[in-house]
Amino acid sequence: MFALKEHRTSLTVEVGAGLTTFFAMVYVLAANPAILSQSGLPLAAIFTATALGTIAATLIMAFYANLPFAVAPGMGLNAFFVVMVLQMGYPPAQALTAVLVSGVVFALLSLSPLRKKFLEEIPVCLRRAVSSGIGLMIAYVGFYNSQVVIFNPEGPGLGDLTKGAPLLAVLGLLILGGLIALGSRYAVLLSVIILTVLGIPLGVTQTTPLASGVFSWPPGLQGLILNFDFSILTSPAFWSLVITLLIMEVVDGLAGFLGLFAVMGPEGERYRHKIGRAFVADSLGVAVGACLGLSPNTTYCESGTGVAVGGRTGLTALVVALGFVLALFVSPLFLMVPGAAVAPALVWVGLLTLGSIATLDFNDRTESWPAFVVLVTIALTWRISDSLALGWLTYILMKVLAGQIKVITPTVWVMGLIFALKLFW
Repeated sequence: MFALKEHRTSLTVEVGAGLTTFFAMVYVLAANPAILSQSGLPLAAIFTATALGTIAATLIMAFYANLPFAVAPGMGLNAFFVVMVLQMGYPPAQALTAVLVSGVVFALLSLSPLRKKFLEEIPVCLRRAVSSGIGLMIAYVGFYNSQVVIFNPEGPGLGDLTKGAPLLAVLGLLILGGLIALGSRYAVLLSVIILTVLGIPLGVTQTTPLASGVFSWPPGLQGLILNFDFSILTSPAFWSLVITLLIMEVVDGLAGFLGLFAVMGPEGERYRHKIGRAFVADSLGVAVGACLGLSPNTTYCESGTGVAVGGRTGLTALVVALGFVLALFVSPLFLMVPGAAVAPALVWVGLLTLGSIATLDFNDRTESWPAFVVLVTIALTWRISDSLALGWLTYILMKVLAGQIKVITPTVWVMGLIFALKLFW
């Protein structure tokens, strides 16, 4: 079914890769409910919806696209959902309607010829910049979440590396580096397990979730299932919101795919033709998630941890989905894994994605400067879609002024207009 031999992988490798990705992203079961509950949605129900939405969307990616990518409610997209409710004044039912409609439109675009044209005409320099920028962002998130990097009034600095989460993360860098040097294929997964255990005496790994036992019955989904208000469809402002969501979903998905293929190194070119199916899977994941009461699903960059282990097929994604099925009933066990235990894995993925920038033509400033703008702004702001928009517009301006207007395709012009509207309207 997953053509393991054709993809030069094995059952053992795929299972190990799936477990690695699962441990790298299981935090979503705690983070997503905490964020979405601010919009008035029930916290306990969001936990169950998050798990079910991740399972459904990841299974679509596994069986339709046959790619080792996990799909779950996107960090940032869920924060924007809260903004829609608290600042824009849309009740949760109307906000979820916008997510559903954006997912349906996303799916239609993904199935149309426009998808292939769009993917073929993205400037190569911007593709590489997005991949590398996401790599730096992922590494920074690892350092930031483990408090290795902190923000002082005078600017960023190092945390206290002698205790707690920062110490565990630093030990993790050494342990993961040692395992990689020894040639261990499962270096990332082993480091997460080892660090979780080491975190107990350091006071970082909290065992309190186990106080009531390992097993727990998931809360119900009351108030979330099919919570839509279609009366809002006649509002022009609503469609503006849908377009904003659509752009965020497309750009975030594209950036994620490019980054994950970059983790594969030169081998990633063999898989790039599957990006169309990946888009379809992503878009269907958005729609399915909305039906469960979730903000937009997206492909997780943490999938890069499993790809780095060697995951190449949908079997990796299937293992991730099965992990979330198990987590529904033994959530206390998985919620024990501290963020500091995953931080070194994220830093490792950041390194792997930087390789694509090495092929950039630094002698052509009309290529290297827009790429650098994208790379740096993604790394420093974590706003992927806005960063790509800024770099895209810079690319168009420089090509025009350099007399290279012929290389700008109609697709690039159209996307430039959309990006301009996104940034300034």
